Amino acid sequence: MDVQANYDDGHLVVAAVRVLKHRASGRPPTVEEIAELLRQSREWTGVLVSALERAGVVRVLSGPFETRVEVRDHRALESLPREDTTAGVDEELREFSAQKKKEEEALRNLFASGKALEKQRKKLEELGKDLKSYKPRPPKGPSLFRDSPPDES
Repeated sequence: MDVQANYDDGHLVVAAVRVLKHRASGRPPTVEEIAELLRQSREWTGVLVSALERAGVVRVLSGPFETRVEVRDHRALESLPREDTTAGVDEELREFSAQKKKEEEALRNLFASGKALEKQRKKLEELGKDLKSYKPRPPKGPSLFRDSPPDES
């Protein structure tokens, strides 16, 4: 999915980067901070930041623990399309979010119903039975310790 950010979204993200950088005494913000300020999902904000990076508007600074965003060239915003180019993406994100909610609900129901605990209990019972019936096999071949004469020191 190759999304191109539009003019309005670009200005919104750049403004958020500048405000957050000002609040943090010059430290570039993370994608999560931008998403929180704009009241958007982290995923959608990440898509916009990636599109703006490809357009040369922002620079993404990736470190070992976090990723930060800074304004690279605000004049590149003028080259972005003025119309909304993300109409289909919104629907895809909604479908993805709905699917994730269904999966979370299914897991929640599984654990709430006790089926998972019952399944685990049965498995542990079977392992316990197997352990009780376990008989070690005698070792094969000569052993250095078993066949050696006693030490006469």
